[in-house]
Amino acid sequence: MTLHTFHEDLTRREELIREYLLRKVDADTAEAFESHYLSCDECFEELQASQLLMAGLRHSRIEFRRVADVLVLQFAGPAELIRQSFELGELQRAFRQKDTKVLIDLGRVVKIDSAGLGQLIYHYSHVVKNQGMLKLLNPNAEVETLLRLTRIDSVLETYHDERQALESF
Repeated sequence: MTLHTFHEDLTRREELIREYLLRKVDADTAEAFESHYLSCDECFEELQASQLLMAGLRHSRIEFRRVADVLVLQFAGPAELIRQSFELGELQRAFRQKDTKVLIDLGRVVKIDSAGLGQLIYHYSHVVKNQGMLKLLNPNAEVETLLRLTRIDSVLETYHDERQALESF
């Protein structure tokens, strides 16, 4: 298939862009594709969007670090713990480990809904079942109000100072 016919076949174009980004095309095809996408606005934009998507999928939005025997989870940037958000999925996957001391830093969480609250309670229950503790750090005023209104703050300890939170374990 020539580059000109791939341009008309959207499925083939997506496959070629994916193969190109994964460096799975031969040198001649790569050179021809690069010449084409530099002169074709549509292909150039599609390639840029694909590169951004792949970069986003490679990088976790949750940073993990250990302080003594406590697992500290912190969002890498502004996060929303709402139904079907990427960050909520990341948080869900973060707890496949057998950690018994977990501190979740909510300092970058800008929005949370019932799905996010449910996920926190689910993980709290899982950690407690393993004779552990889960605590929260740095919720903003809106999140803190929601924790109070739902009475989740009576179950999950919340701190605004990381040192104090770590010492409480």
